[in-house]
Amino acid sequence: MEHLKEPKIANLGFKQWAVAFIVCNFNVDVGPEIEVLYPPDVPFTTADLSAICFNSFPEQQNTETGEDLAFDFTITNNSPDITLTSSNAPHGSADTFYASCVFRQEFDDTMKRSFNQRTLVLISHHNFTSFHHRILQKMTESGAISDPTTIEAAYTQMGSWAPPALGRHDLPFMGGMLTLDIAPHRSFPLQGLAGPTPLISDIPSSIYAYEPIGSWDNIMHYMPCITDLYVLYEKLILCESIIVIAKSPQLASEAVSSLVDLICPVPYAGVVKPYMTMQANFRSIGIDGGTPRSFIIGITNPFLLKRIVAAAESSHKARPHILYLQNYDGPVPTRRHHSLHHKSSRNALLDLPGGGIEVHTPSKRFLKSDPTVVSQTEALLKLGDQTRELGPILRRHFAELTAQFLAPINRYLATSNVVTPGGNNRYASFHIPDFLSSVSKHGTSVKFRGSGPIQRHRARDGLYENFCGSPSFYAWLEMKIELEREASAGMLGGIAVVGLSAGS
Repeated sequence: MEHLKEPKIANLGFKQWAVAFIVCNFNVDVGPEIEVLYPPDVPFTTADLSAICFNSFPEQQNTETGEDLAFDFTITNNSPDITLTSSNAPHGSADTFYASCVFRQEFDDTMKRSFNQRTLVLISHHNFTSFHHRILQKMTESGAISDPTTIEAAYTQMGSWAPPALGRHDLPFMGGMLTLDIAPHRSFPLQGLAGPTPLISDIPSSIYAYEPIGSWDNIMHYMPCITDLYVLYEKLILCESIIVIAKSPQLASEAVSSLVDLICPVPYAGVVKPYMTMQANFRSIGIDGGTPRSFIIGITNPFLLKRIVAAAESSHKARPHILYLQNYDGPVPTRRHHSLHHKSSRNALLDLPGGGIEVHTPSKRFLKSDPTVVSQTEALLKLGDQTRELGPILRRHFAELTAQFLAPINRYLATSNVVTPGGNNRYASFHIPDFLSSVSKHGTSVKFRGSGPIQRHRARDGLYENFCGSPSFYAWLEMKIELEREASAGMLGGIAVVGLSAGS
């Protein structure tokens, strides 16, 4: 492992933002290895360095690929001597390493395989993926992926930044200025999307700490059908498990990021793993001995898919929903074809070595698809890569749907609000039967499936009852109470809690 020269002064400022830069090299003889660790004194355990190595490379790679791949993964911090802290909110995770990567493959006729593969990784305790990708993009856009001078310069400049705090930051970096907005919670809806009522500002050059990476303008071209978005939305809001399988870690991790964003301001209360490989630790998703938990993960290996599905069915007693993202022939259909064996069916089997697992059409669907949004999506997809309108349309539509879905819960909570003698608000015990009676009395603007009023009411009560018993409901309620407490205490620094009023 190559060590760059030791920084002359311990960079405490850098530690507020990140843990380390790492360059991983794929050695044909020994496999992935650490080439650069900076700063060199970060006390990673051998196990954590190995996990970073294996997760930072695509499991399958087209040798003709010339463009960089950008993706993310997370691992548990098993390095006891690395303490993850920040002086103020957002404090970051105390036990998770968030890794953002740029993978590059370059032709080299001196190598056994005629090309070399390297990945530049930024490890942080903050889940600022969009921001981290911008940092790595600036570091790699004009030169080598492992240039020591660039890594040292990035480390020094990040060390001069004020610690992360809620609100706007203007951060000098690599000869320019990065403008970062940090919202009070990662589940605020529509982060990074300019609009008539912007979250913090409407300056398009601003990066939002928690905005999703990727765009539906790209991801939708790989979807089995348009109305699958509503299936996935229901799975997410009910905190059920989803496996996204694609041919590249970039597409897989972008899809995971964009899917979790769909249900904001409801936090997905399961485990989120944007990219996992065969060497990953599966205890974190309740497999191989871990506590069963819901998860959404991105993978590229069909053999890994079979392993996870079998283990999840055994330990979770439920089969995860599988989303195949692949290049299909013809346009994206509006809905699934009934026959999995129909030649034009986009939900048959993934075109990958080892085949795939048949997708089971969900037995229950509660929500009615919006025909206007479906037809808009269909029309925009026919334009190919010529549009950037689809992402904003879908994000706004599902943010509005979530706000409509949460409105009856907010109305019910308002009636059960108790003011204590100290003037602090708290919520009385949430009683699901009482709440369902409230929905029946006052109604909801969400459109449910069903051929008649009785079927639609059953679908409505079914979705609300399932949601109010799910971990995501409690995560949302906890976020709501905490943000209201912080706002009343003046701890949000004057930032409007727009995401809270938008349906939470």
